[in-house]
Amino acid sequence: MAYNGELMARLGYAPPQASGREGGAAVDTTDQELKRMSEETVQEAVSEEVFSGYQATTVTPGAIKHPGNIVEAASLSAVPLPEATYKLASSIPNSIIKGGKLSNLQLEGIQYACQRHQKILANGCRAGFFMGDAAGVGKGRQISGIILDNYVRGRRKHIWFSISSDLKVDAQRDVNDLGCHIKIIEGCQHLDRETRAFGLSASMKEGVVFSTYATLVSSVQKGVIGRQSRLKQLIEWCGGDQFDGCLIFDECHKAKHFIPGKEKNSTKIAMAVTSIQRLLPKARVVYCSATGVTDVKNMAFMERLGLWGEGASFKTFEHFLDTITRKGLGAAEMLAMEMKASGMYVSRGLSFQEAEFETVETSLTEEQVKMYDMTTHVWAEVQRSLEVALGRTNTAPGRIWSMFWSCHQRFFKQLCLGVKVPTIVQEAKTSLAEGKCVVIGLQTTGEASLESEMTKYDTTLPGFVSVAREILNRFIQQHFPTSIVHPTGLEPEVDEWCSQAKELLLGFVKKIDMPNSPLDDIIDQLGGPSCVAEMTGRKGRVVRVDPGGSAVQYVLRSGEAGDVDSLNVQERNHFMNGHKLVAIISDAASTGISLHADTRVPNQRRRVHLTIELPWSADKAVQQMGRSHRSNESSGPLYKLLTTNLGGERRFASAVARRLQSLGALTQGDRRAATGADLTQFNFDTPYGRSALRTMYQAISKRELVGGVPLNLMTKGLVEFSSFNDHMRDCLVQMGVASLIDTSLVIQDKDQSGVGKFLNRILGLTVARQNMIFTYFFGSLQAAIAAARKEGKYNEGLVDIMASSIEMVGSPRVMFTDAKTSTPVSHVSLEVDRGMSWEGAIERADNFQGKHDGFYRSKREQFGGYMYLLATKKQNSTHFYKICRPNTGVSGFDEDFSELLLRYQPVCREDAEVPWKDYYERSKDHCIHGPRCKNASICRVGARLYQLDLICGGTLTLMTSLECTLQHHAGRLQLSKTESSMRVVRVQLSNGKRVIGVRYPSILIPVAEEDLKEKRVLEKVQNKLGIGPSAVSSPSNHQASSAPDLSSVSKVIVTEDESPVQPKFVSKAMTPAPTLTSYFKVKEQPAVTKGTNPKTIEVIIDDDGQRDNSGKKRKHVDAVSDASSSESTQGDPGPKEFAAPSGKKPLQDIKNGSVLTPGSSLITSPPVKKCKRQPSILNSFQKAGESKVEKKVEKKVVCPICAKELPLGTMNKDLNKHIDTCLAAQ
Repeated sequence: MAYNGELMARLGYAPPQASGREGGAAVDTTDQELKRMSEETVQEAVSEEVFSGYQATTVTPGAIKHPGNIVEAASLSAVPLPEATYKLASSIPNSIIKGGKLSNLQLEGIQYACQRHQKILANGCRAGFFMGDAAGVGKGRQISGIILDNYVRGRRKHIWFSISSDLKVDAQRDVNDLGCHIKIIEGCQHLDRETRAFGLSASMKEGVVFSTYATLVSSVQKGVIGRQSRLKQLIEWCGGDQFDGCLIFDECHKAKHFIPGKEKNSTKIAMAVTSIQRLLPKARVVYCSATGVTDVKNMAFMERLGLWGEGASFKTFEHFLDTITRKGLGAAEMLAMEMKASGMYVSRGLSFQEAEFETVETSLTEEQVKMYDMTTHVWAEVQRSLEVALGRTNTAPGRIWSMFWSCHQRFFKQLCLGVKVPTIVQEAKTSLAEGKCVVIGLQTTGEASLESEMTKYDTTLPGFVSVAREILNRFIQQHFPTSIVHPTGLEPEVDEWCSQAKELLLGFVKKIDMPNSPLDDIIDQLGGPSCVAEMTGRKGRVVRVDPGGSAVQYVLRSGEAGDVDSLNVQERNHFMNGHKLVAIISDAASTGISLHADTRVPNQRRRVHLTIELPWSADKAVQQMGRSHRSNESSGPLYKLLTTNLGGERRFASAVARRLQSLGALTQGDRRAATGADLTQFNFDTPYGRSALRTMYQAISKRELVGGVPLNLMTKGLVEFSSFNDHMRDCLVQMGVASLIDTSLVIQDKDQSGVGKFLNRILGLTVARQNMIFTYFFGSLQAAIAAARKEGKYNEGLVDIMASSIEMVGSPRVMFTDAKTSTPVSHVSLEVDRGMSWEGAIERADNFQGKHDGFYRSKREQFGGYMYLLATKKQNSTHFYKICRPNTGVSGFDEDFSELLLRYQPVCREDAEVPWKDYYERSKDHCIHGPRCKNASICRVGARLYQLDLICGGTLTLMTSLECTLQHHAGRLQLSKTESSMRVVRVQLSNGKRVIGVRYPSILIPVAEEDLKEKRVLEKVQNKLGIGPSAVSSPSNHQASSAPDLSSVSKVIVTEDESPVQPKFVSKAMTPAPTLTSYFKVKEQPAVTKGTNPKTIEVIIDDDGQRDNSGKKRKHVDAVSDASSSESTQGDPGPKEFAAPSGKKPLQDIKNGSVLTPGSSLITSPPVKKCKRQPSILNSFQKAGESKVEKKVEKKVVCPICAKELPLGTMNKDLNKHIDTCLAAQ
């Protein structure tokens, strides 16, 4: 191949005589050094800047800056949103924009959602929008703004799905906060109540139906005709497949378990969410979830994004998922970037810059360790006895073992919470004494076991209940078999051994002193229900009968609830108003609840958020912490992560702390708290975690030690390997993931990579053993990651290129433009100075003061001189060192210290300074081989300046093609491990500009370009022939057949025109609904300035203005010329003015607050005399509701029933008597 000679030279495989090497051992050493040098490219590092400050790119005139420090993922910050073309200012009242009811960030989200909804996908469905905003941006306000924009354009029916009916109150608040009065219908039950003999009442035929996902999958009895599904009911309310209103899927991750092609295996909610989208193809879909695109397999129900299916780049979701998952974390980030660039996705969140955090570790006392170890022995005895009992009684084991491990997990989670209670109470009381208030976050409540215990008593109990004891006691009582089951159907007989074992085990359980129910214990020690606001899903709880007394009783929480709000909402209000200063929230019941120090609520104390149960995922933990950290707060929260020294809980806390730090949070006193550099993106349940667990299990089974894991890491030198391995084998048997057959340890395949099961099951080991086996697993994980890094296969997601300077060579060159998305793909060439100057080396050396950290010189001369390097010990490692050279900077490979000493010897700084500086200058444009290199003109091995080539733009759909080209040629071109792997990188140029793209060998750029050109020619041929990807299959249920047939639609994406704003709907949306009180309210007429007369203004709307439904272009409104009469007859100011798209100042319809569009002319005409109607109750109400201007200036008092004018100065009580008389006469 033409490039082969160049590649061979560039990689350092030059003829021996060119290098000046001598024989013997030196040849081997030099070859090894050459190989390492040739594989060095540029320094890559996981970015410390995980999030970047966010600035709105599209500014609506007059918009107010968002109240809060908002950030977005650093990878997304390098990608701009597309140009905004949607005219949002014509539909959103100016009072909302200038009044700050919608901030600039919120208006931007609304604008791009509405702009995205103008597109019709190739399959005929309307495109959807993904709002991935986290807490602090105002997701509810944005949803309300989207609904308002559509309502005033004539689309007056919308559906808003969420996970809890309690959140309807928040939805109503968000709508009302805009000054908007669109009706919120409380689910299908509200529609049922308002359904009459002739159908729905008129007021229920438009508005926003707020429904839960649970309601969507339910059904209701419809007379004698049977049950009707709620899904069908909602479809009928919408009006069928021509419905073009909004479908809002809030917290849409509830529908994540959808499996295309295997719909029967999907959850009911996922099926229903997918079905309603397909049955309403013109609906304007908005997906809302703060989880973003971190887990691509959960996006199957998001068909409206247009990422797969007919006319898309991926034929099916399976093809899409396979492409993303095989490329690792970097591909998921690229997906998010391309989604943002196409205008279908935004993901912003509140910075944690105002927050602080600290980790509080609870070390178990000797008594607690003794109690914990005793419970593990009891569970081990239950396990062994159960195994014998199942055999003696011929009982089927499957279901019983499933219940055993389920109870096992719940027991130890409650036990871990129980040992933390003293620390929790102490921290809470300290915070309250300091003038703060407390939020306690947990995941589980133990309600089921509490209710089970209550079946033994009335309402009065002998004392607080131990939930942990009840879990174990109930399992033994209900599931431990004692009767022999005969296959012939004979009467079961009691097995004496099993009966005695059961009684013995129940006796053990009674003797162990276990902690009380953590939730009830915490509430009791912090003052009881009158002082603690509980927001959980529990129905009841145990409380003291008298404060200070010992008697306790079980009470229902629902008895405290009001008639309007649910109990949790009422409890939230108690906390926010300052009536209760401690709040306890569970994960399931607190979604959407805001507990921050909102400037609008009385409770302005700083929040101290105690996290007492940590999930495995740091991202999920941070999401839960968003309850106490929102925009518009008077003070940021203080997070305290409470952990024990059990198992891996300390590691989880470190991961969460590191995540908070990346979001901008400050540690207590010192930002540089040592949480461990290797825990920046820690998540155990990853491909590397599963591989490490499998390796550890196999090593224990084979009586071997995992490579790269020193024994002292687990044993501290106190135990020999054989004894240690025996302990580990016993642990696996006790955890139920392995079984002993003779002397062999057999591990089931399904358990070999179950990280979640491993982390749960180790809690059932003694304190010493669970710490030991977790340390072993953690060491195996580090070894797996190190091996992947060494092979150039470790995928850390998006990484930054680190160099002293990076310059772009020329301008980006377009290689390919995707025919479907019109997204260009460009080639960017960069010149990277990867060297490390002497000043940089000294600065790095000063930061590392270890025993063996420092400068080193090669033992032999190489290429005419000695080689120098700086070695610094790698963090959290005992024997690996990071290597820095003057010509190539920080190496991407870690060096074992013993191997380093074979080739190098330490030198002092003074001896290293001159040769370091000399080699730094000499290597700028020359390779490592020196002046005798035969390929000096093209050889770049060891040169300071390195050429880095990126493919940027819409590369996601091309990843497979690019990877195939690379793999096809990598072997023959002898590419290095780094060059043979495609990696998504971010580069910050010396001028501050950022570039993100896929690293690709420069030598293969022309080859890849030719392949892409062939792809483009093929696409053009397919488009001419009408060949496209097959359509996505419909759900296999009875409603799928009623979906419209979209097989004949055009296979191109079209953009609809904006719908015109209709002033009457603007007025209707922004005017409160009339009430009986407002009808009878006496209205004062405005005074008229002397010399002016009331006039009727006739508004002529030109061809560019809006028309009403009848198609007329002219309408009459009565108004007075004085501007003071513009106030609403209801006493509530309506929308006074709206931003005109043309920039001209709009005129006001003084009567009802609607906009007179630019170009309107004013023609005065005498008032038209109307015939007096026969008074009736209905038209009297209508007269009271309309703001008619009276002909006389004097103030009148008119009876709204008989329309009789009463004397001036009539008192209200006299007017009321007159009205009562008129009503009686009617």
